[in-house]
Amino acid sequence: MKISIEKLYYLCNKYQWYTNGDRFQYDLLFQECKNGASLERLALFVYVCSRGYSEQDILKILQKEADV
Repeated sequence: MKISIEKLYYLCNKYQWYTNGDRFQYDLLFQECKNGASLERLALFVYVCSRGYSEQDILKILQKEADV
């Protein structure tokens, strides 16, 4: 399963993810997405720089929103 950069950006805004990361880390997240990183890897990136969501919660949302 993969997710588009646009959808990942939308979800970060919707759920207020990545509010504890800096610009460099944020750019890395989207570079990983562009390079085809797994949803599990993206969930880990988001979890490390976010508050209020577990890594599993983030992964479940990414899986639900993944591109078909």
